[in-house]
Amino acid sequence: MRPGFGIVLILLAALGLGGACAVAAILIGDAPKVFAPIVGAIWMTLITLGAAASLASRITLTSDEIVVRGPFTRQRRPRSRIAKAARATIHVPRGANNSLILLDADGRLLVRMSVDHYNREDIDRLVQMLDVPCSGPDAFRNAKEFERTYPGTLSWVERHPYRIAFAITAVVLVAIAMAVALVAGATAS
Repeated sequence: MRPGFGIVLILLAALGLGGACAVAAILIGDAPKVFAPIVGAIWMTLITLGAAASLASRITLTSDEIVVRGPFTRQRRPRSRIAKAARATIHVPRGANNSLILLDADGRLLVRMSVDHYNREDIDRLVQMLDVPCSGPDAFRNAKEFERTYPGTLSWVERHPYRIAFAITAVVLVAIAMAVALVAGATAS
């Protein structure tokens, strides 16, 4: 099973439009024109990574195992260990994340997969083919609430989204300040 083509196409088109608008704003505005190819290259990198991620991502269910493949990871778990499935929507600062969680008989996490980019019908069929009890969809107000219900299922980054956002903002602001200082130094000479 692969991510829904229409969903991926819409996301890539939105990224492309965003990049084109950013480059156009630089070219039309008062910003130094040297930033246009830099910003364009950054957006093209994001689009390329998004396309590669959608091509690499897939969920494979066989009679022996489930394989969840992402752009950088591959998780294989024996199908015989899957005792329960749960569907959950976690509300995070940037929106909502729909997940399918597979647990063993002791309630420990086997696999957690984000299913936002998959067709709902495909996920319904996967749950049906697993033939295990499935709860949900449950909605959680935040990652902490989700983590209390399903301990050990979230990464540190997912449990601390604001710290990551502040760190990224700080890095971006420092990079902008350095770029402005370099441009100001180059134009003053």
